[in-house]
Amino acid sequence: MKRKRHPIRGFFAGVFVGLGVAILLLIYGKMTTSSGWPALAIVGGFAVLGVLAGLFGPTRSRRSASAVR
Repeated sequence: MKRKRHPIRGFFAGVFVGLGVAILLLIYGKMTTSSGWPALAIVGGFAVLGVLAGLFGPTRSRRSASAVR
């Protein structure tokens, strides 16, 4: 049985997590606003991790016909 992977869903989840981490770093003063590159690197890094998790991470098993009753 082939299991379905979700790399696009992982990409968007990674982008949102990266945005959240970048905003928290800006709020707590660990990252400056003078350059946008650190924020882009954080968002891009989490997006790549999200795609990798979507491709190689665990999947949910499909429901069998007897479990749907």
